[in-house]
Amino acid sequence: QVSAGGDGSCEMELSACSNVNFDMGRYGIEFVASPRHADGIVITGPITENMAKPLQIAYEAIPEPKIVILCGVDAISGGIFVDSPAIDRTFLKTLKIDLYVPGNPIHPLTFINGVLDLIGRK
Repeated sequence: QVSAGGDGSCEMELSACSNVNFDMGRYGIEFVASPRHADGIVITGPITENMAKPLQIAYEAIPEPKIVILCGVDAISGGIFVDSPAIDRTFLKTLKIDLYVPGNPIHPLTFINGVLDLIGRK
């Protein structure tokens, strides 16, 4: 999961996905510390200029095949920041997005059910 300039609300809800109430680990879905150990990337936030390059580096470190998930309104469309000069969303133009998780913030069950649908485990 990469926070690309958001307000932290989606990040808190993604953290909640791993707590005892939602326990997405029981489905084999976990967040890892290194992109080299990941199957995909979850992006939150509108992607600020200072996060565009680190996001690209993290994406390139993930082994193929890669899953790309956009979480929250800011990641999906830029949200209220879409016209800001501090936003650089060009990174997304080169990718195939596998899953859009709507909301601001997203709900943990929306994220978990979306990923389960994506990987065909529902």
